[in-house]
Amino acid sequence: MIASDDLTFAQQIAHILREDELVTTEMSPERVLHQGLTHHEFRLLIVAIVVESHVGVALCEQVKNQSGIPIILLLPPERHLDGIEAGADFCLPLDSDPKRLMTHVRALLRRSGPASRKGGRSLRFDGFRIDMDRRQLFAPDGSIVKLLGAEFEILLALCRHPGTVLSRATLLDATHIGLGRPLERSIDVHICRLRRSLSKAQANAGELIQTVRLGGYALISSINPE
Repeated sequence: MIASDDLTFAQQIAHILREDELVTTEMSPERVLHQGLTHHEFRLLIVAIVVESHVGVALCEQVKNQSGIPIILLLPPERHLDGIEAGADFCLPLDSDPKRLMTHVRALLRRSGPASRKGGRSLRFDGFRIDMDRRQLFAPDGSIVKLLGAEFEILLALCRHPGTVLSRATLLDATHIGLGRPLERSIDVHICRLRRSLSKAQANAGELIQTVRLGGYALISSINPE
């Protein structure tokens, strides 16, 4: 689904998606806010806000409270961090190159698609388990820890290099959220959210991700692949 306050812009995005043989529906943000997504089945929501940026932020917050559907939010560059804090999986500038937009679309569709049946690809740390095929994090009690797409990629990158300091630029490359106009501060926002999610699942687990001054972030934990 594409939600935009500019019909012409929404149609341009829809054309890009349809060239990749994806089925799209266009709708105004106000309509989505009013009727929600409970009566629709969508694998991805693209929110493109040309005029009223706060409407897009409000829409992301509502959708994330109602559904686990992944969200790409297109905003003016100066509102980038607002979109991340609202719960968008990826926040891109409105003038993003179509190829870069499709990179994010395909990544989120893979995440929201049918779970892989192959199995055998998971990592464990401090009672948590990362299922790389299903792209899910499981808490020590077996429940699913809800993470945004970028947060999952950051955690995965840290787990692949335990005890190693990864710079913000490195984490931007790992998540693809830096495509177009990289903002290293975006990583700080995602790390904060990731720590909260880990600590909510298990007390003080957020402290496993340590900040290294002038360096970046590191995961202080042993990793057990399965």
